[in-house]
Amino acid sequence: MQKLYDEFESRNIVVIAIAQEDKDLESHGKFYKHFDPEPRFVIAADFDRKDTTSYKRTSTYLIDTKGVVRQVFPQMIHYRADWRSILNEADRVLKE
Repeated sequence: MQKLYDEFESRNIVVIAIAQEDKDLESHGKFYKHFDPEPRFVIAADFDRKDTTSYKRTSTYLIDTKGVVRQVFPQMIHYRADWRSILNEADRVLKE
């Protein structure tokens, strides 16, 4: 994601990551420190999944400007959707 961030940004696409596994600010801080360099996208914490229970864990959602989920990209520990594929799908949605 970090490598393609400029391409998302040039399309006016906002990237927000939600860390659902964190239990408190301390654990969220430890997770955040794994990024080097510091992430260029927002990483928010949802402690104990209080606000994101309707979303699947470890998935990427493409949500349009009206708040409609347009595509879900399942993510797993050993398999991550390619960010280029996500960007290509975002381009398709933007053309509509």
